[in-house]
Amino acid sequence: MSQAKYHAASVEDRAAQTVGEAANAAGAALRDATSQIREAANDLGARVRKSADNTVTDLAKRVEQQPLSAVLVAGGVGLIAGMLLARR
Repeated sequence: MSQAKYHAASVEDRAAQTVGEAANAAGAALRDATSQIREAANDLGARVRKSADNTVTDLAKRVEQQPLSAVLVAGGVGLIAGMLLARR
């Protein structure tokens, strides 16, 4: 009976070791994936900021070049927004 207990304990130890190794591998894979997602999100954020800055700069130039058109467009947008909100 003693030999059976020793064998069972040995199997249990190997199983625990295998589970531990699998958990460590899964944790490493999760950390790697999280790092990649973080880098992708940072890159996307930088591109969005750059695009927004370019859009604002372009819009400011157009307003300076054509102030009357800018006022008329802004007025039209305000009028449409007001009409849509008044329907509620």
